[in-house]
Amino acid sequence: MTKEKIAVVGLNHKTAPISLRERVALSPSLLKEALETFPKYMSQGVILSTCNRTEVYTTCGTKSSPGKALEFLSAQSGIPSEELTPHLYTLWEEEAVSHLFRVAAGLESMILGEYEVLGQVRRAAEEAKNSGLLGYSLFELFGQAVRVGRKVREETDISKNAASVSSAAVMLAKKLFGDLGHRQVLLIGAGEAGTLAAKALVKVGACHVTVANRSYAKSAALAAEVKGAAAPFQQLSEALSQADILISCSAAPHYIIKPPLIRQVMGARPSRPLMAIDIAVPCDIDPEVKNIDGVTLYNIDDLSSVAEVNLRLREQETTKATAIIDAEVSKFMDWCNTRDMTPIIKALVDKAEEIRTAQLSRALGEIHDLSAEDRVRLDAMTRAIVKNLLHKPISCLKKQNGHNIQAIKEIFDLEV
Repeated sequence: MTKEKIAVVGLNHKTAPISLRERVALSPSLLKEALETFPKYMSQGVILSTCNRTEVYTTCGTKSSPGKALEFLSAQSGIPSEELTPHLYTLWEEEAVSHLFRVAAGLESMILGEYEVLGQVRRAAEEAKNSGLLGYSLFELFGQAVRVGRKVREETDISKNAASVSSAAVMLAKKLFGDLGHRQVLLIGAGEAGTLAAKALVKVGACHVTVANRSYAKSAALAAEVKGAAAPFQQLSEALSQADILISCSAAPHYIIKPPLIRQVMGARPSRPLMAIDIAVPCDIDPEVKNIDGVTLYNIDDLSSVAEVNLRLREQETTKATAIIDAEVSKFMDWCNTRDMTPIIKALVDKAEEIRTAQLSRALGEIHDLSAEDRVRLDAMTRAIVKNLLHKPISCLKKQNGHNIQAIKEIFDLEV
């Protein structure tokens, strides 16, 4: 019996720069396409792609199987495997489980304790399920990861007043500009990240926020929520010409702000600088924009200063959260081990019962003067003997973790 192993292959903000992460990242529309091609590489798996990570969770029979995950990531991104490999991590079993639990709890995020990743973990599992790729082990794993993420946030202050990537971008703008009350802010994107950024802007006192999105209805709805203005996406140039600060966080799979557009905008306002903060992955703003006079461009990796402050404030809570996660990982691994050994335990119990009933039947056939009550007592006694004899072997089997299976089968003469 080959034990099914949980594995994760991926990269994140700790192992790869934004220039590489954005090439591997999968926007919602690209994720659906990727899941359609996934069965060419592996029979089941979950793809978790956020602004700071792209990871493939799968189950494998051997340690050579994650090579398929590398093939998949390489094919999806168009990046040769030899270029990807130095930035990838491969984690197995307990380490893989612990990693996902830490991700769900916000401990692996750039902004420690941020809450958005919990929803991203849940949605990743839902997408895999809808594509028929969520096997039983991964279903249990991701369900437990969401529960652990919630538990950590309920029992610690890891997420108390925690920033998100979106609010960190706003904090960076405030740090550089000071009072945002008189600054014109253009926000591109009205999804989850855009909504968080808009609310953070209002919280720090920004009074002039314009929202632009492919869907004008979404722009208008978010603008109304924060008492801002909505700009049609077709009028992006006009909106940019008025902006002091640009925060972009759309889900576009390509650049939407390119050098020609910014040169045109800046040419009409040579003495008025523009600060642009791109927190989208893939990036919304072509990096070449930073070479245009008057433009300062920051990307998601430039939020590290905010992340460091966040980390110092939550170090004590990280210790508490880690203790919770370690205990939950142990419980999950116990479940995995017991589940893996279920067929062999069942075979052992069935064989013992077969021997018990055969021997009892033979004995009862040779003793003719037993009452019905005595027969019931003998049956109960033999059941108790077998139960007591099997208790220790079954306990040991549950701890085997898939090891020594062949020896166990030979010792007890089991056919599994």
